[in-house]
Amino acid sequence: MQIEAARDLKMIKSQAVLNFLFGLESFILSHSDVVSSVSEGMVRKIRKKAKKEVYLFANWTDCKHFYPMHNKSRLKEKFGFSPSDKIILYAGAIGEKQGLEAILYAAEYLKVHEEFKFLICGSGPYKHKLSLLSEKLGLNNVVFFPLQPLEHFNLFLNVADVHLILQKANASDLVMPSKLTTILGVGGLALITAHKGTSLFTCIEQHNIGLLIEPENQQALNEAIWKAAVENYDKVKENARNYAKEHLSIEKIMERYVNEVLKHQDKASLEREPLLSAGAA
Repeated sequence: MQIEAARDLKMIKSQAVLNFLFGLESFILSHSDVVSSVSEGMVRKIRKKAKKEVYLFANWTDCKHFYPMHNKSRLKEKFGFSPSDKIILYAGAIGEKQGLEAILYAAEYLKVHEEFKFLICGSGPYKHKLSLLSEKLGLNNVVFFPLQPLEHFNLFLNVADVHLILQKANASDLVMPSKLTTILGVGGLALITAHKGTSLFTCIEQHNIGLLIEPENQQALNEAIWKAAVENYDKVKENARNYAKEHLSIEKIMERYVNEVLKHQDKASLEREPLLSAGAA
C-alpha cells in the first residue's frame, strides 16, 4: 500500500515512476505463494489487485518486553521531567505522511500550561524541518529525542501520559501504524487520527482501546490532547493492554501464521497431487 500512499500524498508525482512501481508490485504479487497484510482494510485492497487470497497477520508486539509500569512519577524524573508534567509523546518514523507539524501547533496552543511537555522521538527526513518550525514558533515545551535503545524503550514509553498516532487524511486505510501495537502493549493512552469507516477507526472504537479524532483537524487535536491528559482513562488503558495480550502478542500472531501457512501448503499439495498422479500414469 506504500505506492498508493506515496501517490495520494503527492510524494511521487511522476506517472511513469508510479506505473513502473505498480507493474513491479503486480509481478511480485502474481509470483508469490502467500500474501499477507496487517489490517483488514489493507487486506481488502490487496485482495482486489492480487486476485488471490490475502491473509491477515497484524503487526505483533512482545508483551513480555513491553508492559505497563506504575511508578510514572519516578520515570518522569529519570528522563529529566517533573512528576507533575503532562508528557505528550510521539515516537516513530518522522516523515511527511504523519502530518507531524500538527504536534507543534498543538504545543503552541497549550504553551500557557507549563506542565504540558511534547516529546518527539525518532528519526526521518522530516525531523529537521520540524526542528526548524519549532524554533520559528519559539516553543520551549517541545523536546526532540533520538531513537531510544531497546533496553530503555519500555521505560521511555511508560513516561508518556498521552501517545500520539497521527496520519494525514488521505492516508486512509493505506497505512496501519505499526507503533500502535507497542503502545497498546504498555497500556498507553493512544490518541489516534483516523477516518470513520477505516479498519483502524473500527478496531479502536469497537474494543475501546484508544481515543479517536478526525485527521488534519487542528482544533480537535488541541482539545483532545488537553482532555486526554487531564481526564481519567484508566479503563481505556486497561483495555489496550488486554487487547495487546489477546490479539497482538508475538505468540498469538506466530501461532496463527504457522497454522495458516501450513493450511495453504496442504491445500497446494492437494491441488498438485492429481497432476502428479496423471504424470506417473
